Amino acid sequence: MNQPLTRDAELTRERILEAAFDLFVDRGFAAVSMRELAVRSDVTKSLIHHHFGTKEALWEAVKEMAFGPYYEQQRAELTEAEEPGAELLMRGARNYFEFLRDNPKVARLFAWAHLEGDKSCSQMDAKLVSLGSERVAQAQASGALRDDINPTHVVTIFISLFTQWFEARE
Repeated sequence: MNQPLTRDAELTRERILEAAFDLFVDRGFAAVSMRELAVRSDVTKSLIHHHFGTKEALWEAVKEMAFGPYYEQQRAELTEAEEPGAELLMRGARNYFEFLRDNPKVARLFAWAHLEGDKSCSQMDAKLVSLGSERVAQAQASGALRDDINPTHVVTIFISLFTQWFEARE
């Protein structure tokens, strides 16, 4: 038993999320059973269903917990930047690198999501890539960045490079 049982719904939900995160990082979504999730989080399977409905909904909640804060921060920064340019691109690259550095298990979670054909991670990625590409294109149009490189390639290259670097370290 990892922690003492509690009747606090929010603490129970957090305990389930943490246990699911660790199991999904170690083995991926498909290889983890609801029974294992219940044992690891020290709750019953019915309590997991009560809080999340399905294993798939729990998977979505884990990804949101892991990536949501970074996604919102980066989206806000890209949306609110007054003048796109090299500094915005460098800050975005630095933010992503620091996020993965500070959350090394998230890179492994991403790897599992992509290996298992997860669609929702791709949708969140696509929104940030689109917004980042738009800002790169604006910087190119203003002359702040070279205009001979596809803006989407600029964004996806640094995302892929950092993600791969952290995945390989794992």
